[in-house]
Amino acid sequence: MSHQALRVTCPHCMALIEFPLVSRGEESGGGLPSSGVCAACSQPIDLSTFRENSPADPHSFANRQRAVTLLQPAESSVESVLFDAFQLFRSNWNVLLGVSCLTTLIWFVLVAWPCQQLSELWTLAQQDTAQLLTFLLASGMVAGVGILTTAYTTSVMARMTLAVSRYGRGSHQPSIRFAPDSNETPSRGRLSVPASVLFHMTLFMLFVAVVMAMLLVLGVIAMIAFMLVLPLPRETATLVGTFSVGCVYFVLIFALQWLLWPSVFLIADRRAPFGESLRESFALSWVHRKVSLKVVTFYFLLSTVGALLFYVGQAITAPIASLPLAMAYLRMTGGQTVLDPSE
Repeated sequence: MSHQALRVTCPHCMALIEFPLVSRGEESGGGLPSSGVCAACSQPIDLSTFRENSPADPHSFANRQRAVTLLQPAESSVESVLFDAFQLFRSNWNVLLGVSCLTTLIWFVLVAWPCQQLSELWTLAQQDTAQLLTFLLASGMVAGVGILTTAYTTSVMARMTLAVSRYGRGSHQPSIRFAPDSNETPSRGRLSVPASVLFHMTLFMLFVAVVMAMLLVLGVIAMIAFMLVLPLPRETATLVGTFSVGCVYFVLIFALQWLLWPSVFLIADRRAPFGESLRESFALSWVHRKVSLKVVTFYFLLSTVGALLFYVGQAITAPIASLPLAMAYLRMTGGQTVLDPSE
């Protein structure tokens, strides 16, 4: 057997492949097989066009440009994402609403109710300065518990919506592509969260809290600047400054949510730690900016409606708003959903 090999570029995925050449006495075709299969994409390759044995050039500009075109991720339709999410919600509404109600109750007990108590403690601290230290210590404890609780409830919702999107209803599990380094089978109603997911999600929530606090401080400074600079009466300048800063703050918060929402699912899916999830989130949101912007707008509007309806409305709207994000995340990262045809 000869040790020579024919190096060709796969016309389907542009992978560089070597086909071994047999001696001329062992094969009637002059030592070259008539066809082969690409190990990268499993597509058949016709080798009759490579009989001159010219080596492939993986560094040529034409090959690189074609590879970029072939590897460009397909843009999903937001209409199909929303329609598929609605179908999944109809068949899994009991699990989705049940887990959402439990997580909302946990968040209310550990975060919302302590925050209400803090407002009363702040009133006492304004009347008695001796209560100021107690207020600061209590605020720190509530902030820490709030970040950890928000990370837990967010992880549970993200993992549940991913499980529903991948498996749907019933015990039958279609052939799917698991996340890298993930050997577990997610459960639709599981409330437990792996320690690594909770750790990285807590870092993410802490990062978001710091960014929000910085934006709030900058907003207050901008409002004071408006009051001092604008040649208007004090009340009018305050109103104009509050409205202007509020609009900018709203746009910044929306942009932050648009760029960072894939991080939640990347962490919950155990595909990336905190730092890497931020980089991949920016890349995914930008490459799929049309779908990402639309599903985030849908989530933002539905979450706002739920917040206006207090905690009961929030428990109902949370899974309806989160399920399209999970579907979009799987489509953007090349994952397979339960509604996709089996391979």
